[in-house]
Amino acid sequence: MRCSNCPRRCDGVSFCGKSGSIRVNIHQLHYWEEPPISGTRGSGTIFFSNCNLKCVFCQNYKISHLGNGQEITPSELVDMCWELKDQGAHNINFVTPTPYADKIIDVIKELKRNGFKLPFVWNCGGYESPDVIKAMNGVVDIYLPDFKYSDNKLAEEYSSAPGYYENAIKIIKEMKRQTVDTFDDAGIMQKGLIIRHLILPDQVENSKKVLRAIKETIGVNVLVSLMSQYCPVFKANEHNELGRKITPDEYHEVYDYFLSLGFEDGYTQDFGSATEYYIPAFH
Repeated sequence: MRCSNCPRRCDGVSFCGKSGSIRVNIHQLHYWEEPPISGTRGSGTIFFSNCNLKCVFCQNYKISHLGNGQEITPSELVDMCWELKDQGAHNINFVTPTPYADKIIDVIKELKRNGFKLPFVWNCGGYESPDVIKAMNGVVDIYLPDFKYSDNKLAEEYSSAPGYYENAIKIIKEMKRQTVDTFDDAGIMQKGLIIRHLILPDQVENSKKVLRAIKETIGVNVLVSLMSQYCPVFKANEHNELGRKITPDEYHEVYDYFLSLGFEDGYTQDFGSATEYYIPAFH
């Protein structure tokens, strides 16, 4: 059966490794997302197994590459959402949900029909099907996509993702079209878009081009999260340039460029986050 959840459109064996069922590793309150997502009570994160990107530096490789986790039914996913709500979560945060997008959309619709009021966060890698994102209009409340690459050669080398740049532009434009940033009285996001960009070692120009592309195609009235948390894990050391953390100079050069483009709001990350300490304890 052909899958249309991402640009690969696999027919038969899936690139991401999914089977017919939803696979989840852990669900828990998470306190290390952007401030309007984690808030004070935590984001109700559900970490899905398998991924349609194969990033050689993935911090979540145990679930994204190795597929560790357990198969669950849609009704069990519904129960997880209610459980996280009861624990005080500010939102329900679907992490790496792309392989199961069609099923998750149905789950969200069911929850909303049954009076579920928390915002739903789509926390993805930027390599989704534009048609699937269009189908999420009015279903997903908050989009939290990565915009990893402006250079498709890097996208293929590091993430096995041909045409990544053009696809990321398409889906992020659609996400922006659907949403208006909205916050409650405590500053917790209820609707909106935050674009994440992970700065990679020796790839300052890639980062600058990503920021320029955001400005040219979406504008500067968008929240951007510049991430310094890169750690050389998994297969990163197979690429010499990826075998170290980024330097303060690299981060500040990208941040200064961000300001020079006219962006006025967004999020930065402390260099203390570049550690495996913040990686969840996957099963």
